[in-house]
Amino acid sequence: MSIKMKTNTDNILDLDVLINQTTDLVSQQEMFLTNILVVDIDELVGEVSSLMSLPEIYLKIRKLMDDPDSSLEDFADVVNTDPGLLALVLKIVNSAYYGFSGQIDNIKRALNLIGIGQLHDLVLSLSALNSLDLSNDIETLQQFWQRSIYCGVLSRLLAKKLKLEDAESLFIIGLLHEVGHLILFVKYPQESRLSVNQAQKENISLLGVERRNFGTDYGKVGQALMAEWKLPLKFQSIIGHQLEPDNATEFIQETAIVHIAHQASVNKYPGADSFRYEMDEDLLLTINTTEEELNDLYEAANDISREMERLIFG
Repeated sequence: MSIKMKTNTDNILDLDVLINQTTDLVSQQEMFLTNILVVDIDELVGEVSSLMSLPEIYLKIRKLMDDPDSSLEDFADVVNTDPGLLALVLKIVNSAYYGFSGQIDNIKRALNLIGIGQLHDLVLSLSALNSLDLSNDIETLQQFWQRSIYCGVLSRLLAKKLKLEDAESLFIIGLLHEVGHLILFVKYPQESRLSVNQAQKENISLLGVERRNFGTDYGKVGQALMAEWKLPLKFQSIIGHQLEPDNATEFIQETAIVHIAHQASVNKYPGADSFRYEMDEDLLLTINTTEEELNDLYEAANDISREMERLIFG
């Protein structure tokens, strides 16, 4: 009887087979863990809304907005009840974000300059930053908000360039455009981590993988949160359609703006989504902006967003 000796080559081949089998098993496990998940957006937002309720001071501002008899003094009185909010509002009003000349040292003068609508958006922005303090294992909040602030600032600059009505609201919409991701990261951490890994391995946008794995996307989740918070339909529509602006039937330019600003913000501050986006020339036509003009706005947004980060986060 002869005995066949295993060579080193045989061992290497066996090891390669084992590695391939293990890789296949991991891939199958990833597919199993993700594909069985079908997200009910309304149920999801309902479950986490208690973690993200807007503060009382913002609700008071909104109540005054709905009261035709309210005055500037009423709004000033509400802001003055919160010294921290008052100080931050005055810092931002005096920043390059608004670009006013001279020092503005009280909320009444600030209101005379920026108006009640912009005060509402500013208080909503700051309130949302506090309410959405949702730490997760997928992406740091510093990364997330750095990207979101840049998106908001760039969205506002583009809207002002186009002289759009209520251009100021594009800052808060840009700031909140990706909150659906925070909800998915917190509620489904394992599935979100697998989605991030798959997107990186396949070198595709995280959006495509999330739609495949969750049956929805962060835009739709964010839209549901905007509805839960009873924010204007403009917020809901733009955030819901930002990922596919061609499908927007209203606020078409605004939706295209947030889409472009999101991709620019991911390119500048990649995080969970590290895909490198290319500029869509058709969308540039939609917003009547050349690539050169857009590059100039990138630089302006960079300077303003860095100052905003410093003022908000210290």
